Amino acid sequence: MVYQRTINIRTLTKLDTSSKESFIEGLMYYESVPREVAQSWAEHGMYELCEEKTRNCPVCDNQLKTWRAKLCLKCGAKFESWIKNE
Repeated sequence: MVYQRTINIRTLTKLDTSSKESFIEGLMYYESVPREVAQSWAEHGMYELCEEKTRNCPVCDNQLKTWRAKLCLKCGAKFESWIKNE
């Protein structure tokens, strides 16, 4: 079964964010998803466990605005995208 990747905005106002466990329980109740899905949403949403994707300029080592950037705004260097077909 595939679950939508976003939480209904009406659900967010009903959730108890005082603890991670109460947040997960609320997601399970209001969104009717299994614990694994609710835990994943909590960890990657309210309680950020995902590492931020960053990339530095290969010329001046300045942190770029996005990890998909092809141009450094500091030194003006142009380079290839990390993603093929871009």
